[in-house]
Order: sequence, then structure tokens, then C-alpha cells
Amino acid sequence: MIGSSRINKALPYLLIAPAIFFVVAVILYPTVFSFWLSLYENRRADFFYVGLENYQKILVNQNFWDGLGRTAVYGILYVGLVMIFGFALALLFHRRAQGTAVYLTIIFIPWMLSEIVAGIMWRWMFLPGVGVLQNALGPLLGDYSFLGEGAGAMGVVVAATLWRGTAFALLLLLAGLQTVPGELNEAAAIDGANRWQRFWSITWRLMLPTTQVTIVFLTIQAVNSVGMFLSITDGGPGRTTEVVSLQMYKQALQFNNFGFASAVSVLMFFVNAGLAIIYINAMRAQNALD
Repeated sequence: MIGSSRINKALPYLLIAPAIFFVVAVILYPTVFSFWLSLYENRRADFFYVGLENYQKILVNQNFWDGLGRTAVYGILYVGLVMIFGFALALLFHRRAQGTAVYLTIIFIPWMLSEIVAGIMWRWMFLPGVGVLQNALGPLLGDYSFLGEGAGAMGVVVAATLWRGTAFALLLLLAGLQTVPGELNEAAAIDGANRWQRFWSITWRLMLPTTQVTIVFLTIQAVNSVGMFLSITDGGPGRTTEVVSLQMYKQALQFNNFGFASAVSVLMFFVNAGLAIIYINAMRAQNALD
């Protein structure tokens, strides 16, 4: 009996042990290793302890601050447009119109593609001379080369990420709409509330937690986005689309400057943590009001 009792007590820990091992191996260890590596500088095959020198280099590096500004611009455009399109489509499909399943399947196809594959597709569509969309839209704008101009290249990346990322927001928002009781809208309609009043007073209020979660997820995606930028523009033309995540990638894998890249990743870790804290505080404030 004593042995059986011990087994019963240990069984829950044994069941979650694989998940804990996975988290430690995939998330915790790389995070701790990045903190450690950010304190070192690699010269050829050797690593030398330099303390906070990498962070000092970052803070006085104008390219980093320019990249942070580009990240902010891209994040605002990406999150704003994806939320608008995702919410509009979620409201449309929530009505269960005819052919909804087919349309949802089509919308989710881009999300199933990897960022690199999707990015290469969009790059080819805007290549001068051979790109389908470049040949169709360029002459309308005075032979404008989208990938040859900073604003145009950023617009292509935003359009590509919007095309791919809308499905993710749609999934979360549509799931949130399914939790809104239909009886509340019916009761409000009987009381004389119009469609806009029902949406603002009932649907939007009940959807606010889901909306906040979606915004935080999309913002973290925007901050850490690298695949689309790498495959479409590689930071060009010049450095006009070189966001912080792409700078980190290049420092590590192109220039072998692992200490500097790790320091950038640590700073971005705190940015992501700050976004999570903002989300938690917003949720607490909303729950307090409720």
C-alpha cells in the first residue's frame, strides 16, 4: 500500500515530465544561454568575457535605433490592418453565409505556408520586368519600382504579412464571437437597439478580452518578424526595411557576431516581456471594471 501511494503521488509529475523537459530544452535553455552569450565577444573560435560592452555598443549604434523605428512602423501597420481585416471577416463568417467553409479554407492556405516560401512568392511578384503585380501596378504609378524604393518595399512586406497573417487573427476573433450569447443581442433588438448599438454595447464589450489577446499576439509576431523581410527585401533597398529582428539575424548568421546578436535578442526579450505585462495589466483593469 505504501509503495502504491508513492506511485500515485509521483504519477502526476511523471506525466508532466516530458512537457517540462520540452520547455526547458526549447525555451528556457536557449533564453539563459542568450543572456550568458550576450556578455561575451567571439573572436574566431574563442569567446572572451566583455561584460556589458555589447549592450553599450547597441545603445550608441544608430542602425539599431533606426531599425527599432522601422519595427515600430511595421508593427503599427501590420497589427492595425490585420485587426481590421480579421475583425471584418470574423463578423462576416459569424453570420454563417453560404460557402463559409470554402472561403475559410482559401483564407487559411497562406497561413499554412512558411514565411520564407510566402516571401519568395511575393518577391517574385514584384520583381522589375517579370513580376506580375509589378507589371500591373508599376505603370499606373509612373513605372514605380516597389522593391527599389524604401516605402514601396515596406509596403510589399506589410501586404505579404497581411495576406498571410489575417487568418490567425480571424481564427481567434471568430472563436471569440462564438462565445457571445445570441440571446443578449436578441433581447437588445427587442428593446429597440439598432445593429450598431448592439455591436458596441454587447459584442464589442464581450469581445474585448479576445481582442486584447489577439493584439498582443500580433504585436509580438511583428516585433520578432524576420522571415518575410529576409526573403522579400533582405533589409533593402539600402537599410530601409532592416528591422531589429533582421539585424539580429545578420549579426549572428552572416557576420558571426554572436555576442552582439545575443545582446539584441535579450533587449527584444524585454520588449516582448513588456508587451505581456501591458496585456496582463489591461486584462486586470478590464476585469476590475466588470
